[in-house]
Amino acid sequence: MNDTAGTALPVLVEEIRRILDRPPARLTAGLHLQHDLGFDSVMMLQLKGCLEARFPALREASLPDMLLGAQTIGALAGRLERMAGLPVA
Repeated sequence: MNDTAGTALPVLVEEIRRILDRPPARLTAGLHLQHDLGFDSVMMLQLKGCLEARFPALREASLPDMLLGAQTIGALAGRLERMAGLPVA
């Protein structure tokens, strides 16, 4: 699968689904990573590792640059698209 052909949102939802073991239909762009989904620092590190594997351009980014401050799934997808050089949806 070539992740650079699309947007980051479906990839992000897939990786969050794996970490949380939740159905993807329940993961919408407006959900807050910490308040709605219960993400903690360990989960954030796990997500960063998964995203680096899917988007090699993110390997040089620090955790704060990549994840912190992007509070919703949609906001994080937009940040990842910009950082990885993907077309922004």
